[in-house]
Amino acid sequence: MRMKIGFLLICLLVLTITRDCTCERCDDWGEDTRKLTQAYDGEPVRIRCPLFEGYLKHNYSAAHSAGLTLMWYWTGKGKDLEEPINIRLPDNRISKDKDILWFRPSLLNDTGNYTCMLRNTTFCLKIAFPLEVLKKDSKSCVSNDKVAKVFYFPLDETSILHCPDTEDYYPTGVTPTVNWYRRCELVDGFVDRDPDGLNLKFLNMLQRYEGNYTCIVSYEENGREYNLTRTMYVKAIASRFYAKAPEMRTPSDKQTFEFQAGGELHIPCDVYFSYVDNSFIEIGWTINGKNEGDFTDPRIQVNESVILDKISPSLYAAPGRCALMDAPARAVLQPPEALYRALGRLQHEGGRRS
Repeated sequence: MRMKIGFLLICLLVLTITRDCTCERCDDWGEDTRKLTQAYDGEPVRIRCPLFEGYLKHNYSAAHSAGLTLMWYWTGKGKDLEEPINIRLPDNRISKDKDILWFRPSLLNDTGNYTCMLRNTTFCLKIAFPLEVLKKDSKSCVSNDKVAKVFYFPLDETSILHCPDTEDYYPTGVTPTVNWYRRCELVDGFVDRDPDGLNLKFLNMLQRYEGNYTCIVSYEENGREYNLTRTMYVKAIASRFYAKAPEMRTPSDKQTFEFQAGGELHIPCDVYFSYVDNSFIEIGWTINGKNEGDFTDPRIQVNESVILDKISPSLYAAPGRCALMDAPARAVLQPPEALYRALGRLQHEGGRRS
């Protein structure tokens, strides 16, 4: 009898070790700090598992149908131990919904790294990402530590600022109360700015309207009132209707650069753009028909300026070209006796930048 019991205990031990070893084999993709979520103390927040946002080809439903289970863990701020998340707290403050973890509301001590793990008996994959719960500054409607997304509105045009990431928080059929603030001052009777629910309409954007704008959305759920605070920074940009070709300011045909033989010459390439909107900008030099990556002469150094070191006759007639899109400029070195000069001549080739 004792032998049978001992044999059973050994079998159970082997099964336990095998199961634990299988659990420990998990592909850990580390911490994705790009997925930082910030929330205010006492306000609801949701965090979504990043595995289904760029790491895996399949969504949560497909993974769940394939028999995979999504599990959540967290490591509190200043702690090293990763713990399972308790989703059985009183009043369901923390709950799961597919690949989303909900906090209704979030609290300061919820700050930490959260790990979502997708697994079955033979497969395991996990990734961590941070949640930061902030307290609003004293006598303020926001915290200066919370990152505000920048929105660019063209001058003299009509634009709409939308209160983001709020629609899925309150129950269907509920119309929330929305208040708009500029630098924490209630937008009421402001010139050219008209609040309309989740939208703030800028009827005619002016430079002085730049700054932080905050929307606070209030709603009730299960007999409790919640607030959602979102802050955006509005920045004015030149209207595309007044866009002009880039202007080359240096070098130009009105500038002469002087230097001694054997000395060093520094020629800046200074360009003014009247209008830039999601456009790629590249400023560079070519010398003797060669681009920057092909320069072999150690006396030539280039960033957005060109530096010619220990100038000798071999560089006298080397044409240097500072170019950007449609507005190139050229600097040609010419040797008058012992004193050498560089003359930059502006050449416009092309029209307005599209």
